[in-house]
Amino acid sequence: MLAVDVMSGQEVLLSSGPALDAVLASVAVPGVFAPVPWGPHVLIDGAVVNNTPISHAVDLGADRIVVLPALGTARLRRAPRGALATSVAAVSRALTHRLAEDLVRFRDRAELVVLPSPELPGIMPSDFGHAEELVSEGLRRGRAALGQAPVVVPLRRAA
Repeated sequence: MLAVDVMSGQEVLLSSGPALDAVLASVAVPGVFAPVPWGPHVLIDGAVVNNTPISHAVDLGADRIVVLPALGTARLRRAPRGALATSVAAVSRALTHRLAEDLVRFRDRAELVVLPSPELPGIMPSDFGHAEELVSEGLRRGRAALGQAPVVVPLRRAA
């Protein structure tokens, strides 16, 4: 699991230690759940800086990585209204940009399979009130993609 030290911005890979604390830290969404103390760190959700930690999977030796981008890549139908909506849109853009860069950066080191993210009109992926609908839609789209041909970034080993 991945978390981020709120003080330094450093990514912290949680691969040992108390499982419950690791889960709580990796989902400690700022403004929703409190940060979690972990040794010298104070941790929040790792998605803040790395929503799809392909780099960590590659570093751990994965040669095939299946990615389900939770935020999607849909274009906005209208400009966000208000500070919070604009902030969410900006963070979403930053995180999807990181994913796009990582797909290029790691295509020579692993096969990357990208499933379609759940996208429901008028529902933000962070809307916990619609979690069941988002999960169902993600499952439906993922199954459909795997039954067909999901986007695959073929492995291109450096010569």
